[in-house]
Amino acid sequence: MKLTYRTHEPVEIKPQAITVLGTNNSTVYTDLVNGMQERNELILAFDENYKELEISKVFDWIGDVGTQDLVIQKYLTKIERVFAEGLVDEQRNQIHDQVNQLFNTVAEQLFMLDLPISVNYDFDLKKLLKYCGVHFDPLSVGNPYGIIEAILKIHEECAINSCVVLTNVAHYLTATQIEELTQLVSQTNQALLLIEFTEIGNQEVYGNSEFYYIDNDFVDWHR
Repeated sequence: MKLTYRTHEPVEIKPQAITVLGTNNSTVYTDLVNGMQERNELILAFDENYKELEISKVFDWIGDVGTQDLVIQKYLTKIERVFAEGLVDEQRNQIHDQVNQLFNTVAEQLFMLDLPISVNYDFDLKKLLKYCGVHFDPLSVGNPYGIIEAILKIHEECAINSCVVLTNVAHYLTATQIEELTQLVSQTNQALLLIEFTEIGNQEVYGNSEFYYIDNDFVDWHR
């Protein structure tokens, strides 16, 4: 997949790889951030046959993970659906029996009140999961790297094929964590795009990532 910005060099987005698009130009950075959220028409994406793709479908915009406490909460509905669809009959029946037993116990206690009330049991897995309080472990996602790791693994487990887009990752991760992130992207078969406000001399921070750069004079560079 190729990402284009105005008249600048196309950026190649590949699976199992990190692609960095850096700039020290505030106009370019603002255009990129807004374009990835479809707030302007300056960013376009194309497949290998040069067919235009819808930005919101091929990119999963996250932005700055350091400023968003609940960024991964948006995936819970998808996770719940994948969980429900993945249950085999034996597992579904086991849950059904246990929940049915709970409802029967409640109904029996209500009957003792001698009032015209009852309970309804519809075996709605969505309601059940909400009752169970499904959530992400705060210790695991309490830091930027943990959040990024969780997002990539969610994409893998839920077969989400869009490219994750993050900004200013180097502000939060150490060189070791960036290397670990490179390995994680490869292991999970994901594509990751980093939009970074940085200097061209900092390209080594991103290890072996494919590095594109637009400088303050709007000149393209590519390592």
